Amino acid sequence: MARKIVWATDFSENSKYVGSFLKAVSKKDDVEVLLLHVFPDIPEMYGPFVPQTPSIVSAWEGARERAEATLKRWENEWKSKGLNLTAKLVVGSPVEDTKREAVRFGASCIAVGTRGISGIKGFIVGSFAKDLLRTSPVPVLTVRFPHVKLERILVPVDLSPATDFVLKYLPKIEGLGKVTLYHAVVVDFFMERDEIEELKEKIMKDMPQYPGAEVVVDVVYNRALDVPQTIVDYAERHHYDLILQTSHGRSGIEKVIFGSVAEGVISRSHVPVLTLNMRTMSPELLK
Repeated sequence: MARKIVWATDFSENSKYVGSFLKAVSKKDDVEVLLLHVFPDIPEMYGPFVPQTPSIVSAWEGARERAEATLKRWENEWKSKGLNLTAKLVVGSPVEDTKREAVRFGASCIAVGTRGISGIKGFIVGSFAKDLLRTSPVPVLTVRFPHVKLERILVPVDLSPATDFVLKYLPKIEGLGKVTLYHAVVVDFFMERDEIEELKEKIMKDMPQYPGAEVVVDVVYNRALDVPQTIVDYAERHHYDLILQTSHGRSGIEKVIFGSVAEGVISRSHVPVLTLNMRTMSPELLK
């Protein structure tokens, strides 16, 4: 099954790491990549109240021309490395136009590099990847470090509506790698062995089966009540190549109150993370 992926780039070092992941995906299946750079328009770059004087327009046009040249170099480089890739520069709002181009392209996901900013700095500054995560109708893949293989996929589930959502999406990534299903139980008390086995059995009843896939359901005890760190530690300790997770798409005060497991995983994980937003994702992608 051919897949279409939008690689949204800002030409940073982190963005280059997306290429290694896409090469890993391409080994598993045919992948068509749109290398997209959204260059901010003048109000987006300088602010809506800055007058568009000749000097401002000239500086902006010079920066756009340099971005076009850089995009062309990237296109040639990654084509030479074997990616089935085309490049496109769009002028506008980076977040909004990236989403618009992804829908127009028929993308199965938007791939972006991320610096993994967390804590109060991340809350104040925000990031392109986090804004996409909260609003995108297309799943968002975040990559922080070079990644050269895709064989084991970790799927955290919690028996909530989010679990049903991610299980419906799982067939869409069949063939990318081995699907391993994982349930992180975060409790502040000890679970007896029979309780753990009962929980595993309950989870397995609804798990989809894939020919040749190793399906593992594991229950993790964590007194610290830190769900994102539990998931990240498990993925890195067991050498997973991708974490597939859902986000409820909370923002503002609601996110402050409830926290965000999805953003916590993204900001801490060395493993690439593919996030499905339950609130904004197009229903067409689940069919």
